[in-house]
Amino acid sequence: MDDNHKHPSNSGEMYSAAPARDERAVFRKRVLKIGGVLILVLVALFTLPIPFGSLKIIGSDKVTVQDVMVAGDIREPVNILQISTEKLKSRLSKDLRVEEAQVSYELPLTMVVRIVERKAVAVIPAQFGYLTLDAKGQVIASESAIEDTSVPMISGVKAGNILLGDTVVDQPILSAIEYLNALDESTFKNIAEINIGDPESIMAYTVSGIQIRIGDGKDLAKKAELTQSMLQDIKKTNGNVQYIDVNISSPYIKTDVMPEGKSYHNGATTKDALSTKKDDIKKDDTKTDDAKKDNQGHVEDKR
Repeated sequence: MDDNHKHPSNSGEMYSAAPARDERAVFRKRVLKIGGVLILVLVALFTLPIPFGSLKIIGSDKVTVQDVMVAGDIREPVNILQISTEKLKSRLSKDLRVEEAQVSYELPLTMVVRIVERKAVAVIPAQFGYLTLDAKGQVIASESAIEDTSVPMISGVKAGNILLGDTVVDQPILSAIEYLNALDESTFKNIAEINIGDPESIMAYTVSGIQIRIGDGKDLAKKAELTQSMLQDIKKTNGNVQYIDVNISSPYIKTDVMPEGKSYHNGATTKDALSTKKDDIKKDDTKTDDAKKDNQGHVEDKR
């Protein structure tokens, strides 16, 4: 008996395997074609000027989409696949208006650039105008006249040859900035000027003209905390406030009336009563001297 009769199943397997191999070959060709098309599409999207997605800027009114496009070397039409996020963030960080830039994505096809703006902390007179400083002492604006009146003026000193983008290194100026940075927003808005003409006797002034005696450049965070507390207490004080002293060891509020002693965060009491009593003693001494003079006058008249 021949082999075909001995192994009838082998021929059937050969005939059924051939169509299966053909189907797999066709499937592989289709996959390769689809993959090739996808690769071509991606290459085109990453290299050709094809519009794909959009840009959105949040967190800033000063930095526009056009500014971001210039910083990121982004051309029209916008294709978010061709934008280097690291390059964009690095370039934006060099913009004096920008403290930090963050990049994220939103569905369907939007690149979101979140801008954290540099905030002005103080204005200081310079050789040819006024410089605006941020929280780190960097010059973020230079004008011939004061334009931002919402931040305090640092007086008593003039900045030297400092250019836009430079950072101040003078310790008295840095001390003033440190003090201002430590204030809460409400108190910060209430400060109009800080004078550093004498670095050992720094003075600040509120918008209403109240003098704040800060002293030297030590413990400025604690002095800022005392400033906040004492300015709040002034609202409850009867009489005119002449000045407040935020000396850590003995802070006090000087008024023209006799206030009650008050303990602040460090446990020290105000010296208002003591200060006012001294004034009263001086007044009493004056009255005594006047009385003596009157008595002498009466004696002379009698003579």
